[in-house]
Amino acid sequence: MKRIVVWSGLVFLVLLAIFGIARADGWRHHGWGGRAWGMYGPVGYINHELHLSDAQRAQIHTLWQSERPTVSSLIKELVSEGKEMDTATTRGADDSQIREIASRQGATITKLLIEKQHFKASVYSQVLTQEQRARAAELEKEWSSHLDRFADRIGSKDDTLHW
Repeated sequence: MKRIVVWSGLVFLVLLAIFGIARADGWRHHGWGGRAWGMYGPVGYINHELHLSDAQRAQIHTLWQSERPTVSSLIKELVSEGKEMDTATTRGADDSQIREIASRQGATITKLLIEKQHFKASVYSQVLTQEQRARAAELEKEWSSHLDRFADRIGSKDDTLHW
């Protein structure tokens, strides 16, 4: 009788573990990492939400290919400045040197933001329909609201770091 109880308990635990693993695997299929459209990250999300046609996706791809070299060089510049900042801080650099590097990083980020806005304006004016522009505006409001809530949360005294 004791053996039956032990084996039944063991089978129950194994089945519970299998069920838990299956549920955990199912949970990761949400958001950007989810099924179908989600596997392409933020671009897939926008594609899904705006219901872009194949022709529109091709137009956006063409626009991106023209912007890509500029964005790539700016990102490389930002990475280089980040490495320079890391080196300066590990060597105990003075505030003036850190400010100078940070100023250059700020200028590079400004250039990246300008490129982003140029690309966005091109997509809005050349690719999206009126309905898609309206939906894109809704998505931007949702994102802005999300960032506001995040800023409020990290600004509150109740928010603690969870390691």
